[in-house]
Amino acid sequence: MEYIMLRRILVLTMLLLSLALASVCAAAEQLRVALIEGQSTVEISCEDEFQAQSAAGEKQTLPKGKYFVHVADGRLVLDDAHSFGGAVTFTPLAGKALPQVNQRSYKGSLRVLAQGEKLLVVNQLELETYLASVLPAKTMVVWPDEAVKAQAVAARSYALYKKQHSSGAYDIKALDKELTYFGTGSRIEKSAVTKLIMATKGQYLADSSGRAIEAVTTSSSGGRTESAAQLWGYPVSYLQSVEDYDSDSPESTWEYRATPAVLEGLLAQRGYTVGKLASIRLSPLDEKGVDRTDTGRVKYLILSGASGTAKVSGSELADMLGLSSTLFDLETGTPAPETLNVPIENYYGMEIGSKDIDIKVKEDGKPVWKNLVRSYHMLGGGKDEKIIFHGKGKGEGLGLSDWGARGMANSNAKLTYKDILRHYYPQTSLVQR
Repeated sequence: MEYIMLRRILVLTMLLLSLALASVCAAAEQLRVALIEGQSTVEISCEDEFQAQSAAGEKQTLPKGKYFVHVADGRLVLDDAHSFGGAVTFTPLAGKALPQVNQRSYKGSLRVLAQGEKLLVVNQLELETYLASVLPAKTMVVWPDEAVKAQAVAARSYALYKKQHSSGAYDIKALDKELTYFGTGSRIEKSAVTKLIMATKGQYLADSSGRAIEAVTTSSSGGRTESAAQLWGYPVSYLQSVEDYDSDSPESTWEYRATPAVLEGLLAQRGYTVGKLASIRLSPLDEKGVDRTDTGRVKYLILSGASGTAKVSGSELADMLGLSSTLFDLETGTPAPETLNVPIENYYGMEIGSKDIDIKVKEDGKPVWKNLVRSYHMLGGGKDEKIIFHGKGKGEGLGLSDWGARGMANSNAKLTYKDILRHYYPQTSLVQR
């Protein structure tokens, strides 16, 4: 009898341990997002009563209203009426409105920490809730389901990668260049996108060691994605150059025109003492010189002027001018007219208006230097002179292409999000948490 009783106790213990383990495994993945860093004061408000808890575990219920948090003598102070030590966490009461930070609502909890005389505000929430906020800005609800699912898995993988490599008080910044987070609200979250996120819940891409990958993405690449080796200077097994299917992207091709004076001013603002521009050196896209990557993206340009010469990276130039990508050709000179304005006369020969007529100007007799030295783009200083950029794609061109995923899904109804992910992130495996 004693043996049977011991056996029952052992079985019951094992069952309880199994249930506890299952509960831990099923616990929702949490993410810590840095909303504000380095400010002296932060506004906390709520339309209902809400709770404040100090680092020591002491809880206070605060009346609805608007409060301001700042640091005084190393302690967090709320409107000079409440003191919380070095950290305080704000949470909503059951069934009540969410607390806001600077008039934005966030699900989960809000933790404010003192960092010297400055503040750090961190939003801790479930990973899937975070994805429901950030993904709608990267996709469209009318896109194929499989394309959106692929984007969801990529975003989850990236967020987990950031969490795995975090060692501080937060995992990712709200204004991360890959995923931009603005909290919760009907204008931010889209139910159709959330549904597809949940269809892939817990799934992420892992590398050969089983860790989540840095699944960076691009809007479109202009026909072929870039490799990490070319863009970052070191190889990453899952970030290789692959064919892109982004021809439907509105920025599959683009053009941008700038005056030399504008570029001269922007260069001066960044500390380049070039002066009045005389030439720009950049190899043609079809030649892919040493100043370009293997796919043709601009590594650097040489800009020469009256006061000196500067070597500027393609990414910095794109940032200065707001170019969609670094995959571009350029030309200089006075652009040929695209229209001709002609007068409209009445029966009596009197001008009663005018009309623009589309024309095409043949560019015969180009300067000899343009044929001999194609990498040199000279500037003559003419009144109507322009620097014209002819580009392709939008973004860095690395990783999954948003428009390419859409193109793949539209091209073959049998393709799934798993096929799309395998194409853009080779040598990875899909893992279910």
